[in-house]
Amino acid sequence: MSRSHKVQVTLNEVEYAAIRRRAEAEGRKHASVVREAIQEYCVKPDRRRRQREALEAIDALPPAPVPASWREWNEEYSRLKTAFREAEWPRGDSRTGSRSE
Repeated sequence: MSRSHKVQVTLNEVEYAAIRRRAEAEGRKHASVVREAIQEYCVKPDRRRRQREALEAIDALPPAPVPASWREWNEEYSRLKTAFREAEWPRGDSRTGSRSE
């Protein structure tokens, strides 16, 4: 469970009235409206930026060769997966399932 933090904000009359109207119209609490505003203004744009950057990084990758058949792809995938495991997880590493004692 993520940790919650309390934030105290002082609003002017116009800001408070806008939040109160929205909360009453939707049958919600004031805090719910404020949390939604934070999500829309801060959290979602940051998430969209990170997603856009990830897609741009993927798009910038050089094209990969396409195997001639599923069998060829599967053999290459298995070879690379085995090579990766051997390189990244030395003998006795807990991720390989073996124990070093």
